[in-house]
Amino acid sequence: MDKSTSNALTDDAKALTAMRMQIDRIVPIPPEEWAFFAARTSRRTLLQHDHFVRAGEELDEIAFCTCGLFRLYYTTPDGAEFNKNFCTSGDFVTVYSSLLQQVPSYFSIQAMADSELIVFRYSDFKPLYDRHACWERLGRVIAEMLYLHKETRERELLLYSAEERYRLFLQRYASLSRQLPLYHVASYLGITPVALSRIRKKMTDLNLG
Repeated sequence: MDKSTSNALTDDAKALTAMRMQIDRIVPIPPEEWAFFAARTSRRTLLQHDHFVRAGEELDEIAFCTCGLFRLYYTTPDGAEFNKNFCTSGDFVTVYSSLLQQVPSYFSIQAMADSELIVFRYSDFKPLYDRHACWERLGRVIAEMLYLHKETRERELLLYSAEERYRLFLQRYASLSRQLPLYHVASYLGITPVALSRIRKKMTDLNLG
């Protein structure tokens, strides 16, 4: 075995270990079940600006981000883009509606930095529900987490002011706020870059005062 192959195997093992640690925080997976699942995964590297999937494409993959940053965004018929969400290390990356409905993706997922993923096919994962209860429980807990996130985001967009939404963004995504261009943050908040600049200036003035 040459050095490059050995390094690749080591990187695969590290990535899978990171993924298992995160999953075990949700649902403990027995060793034999993890070995069965891990054999059906692969490691994938995406460079900054590469897409995991584009709107309109079919998708049968779920990815776990071991390092990097992604944005999920919609594109209007006239080409305008609106950020739906961001995913970073420890997050699952996919278009669940596309998987569940078996329809082309409604939105795109793009790497905002060089990123590493562990990828597996949904068509391989779904039969695991009947193999062991741990997989069905994992799927249920993830679905519950997604539902809570969706409801929280809807509530904030409907009931909170732009400044309140930005303050919450800073609390939840402190590290992301330093990595993302402001126009991407503004798009996620549902405001213009100019409006975000005004909010940031107001907050700076208040802190100085």
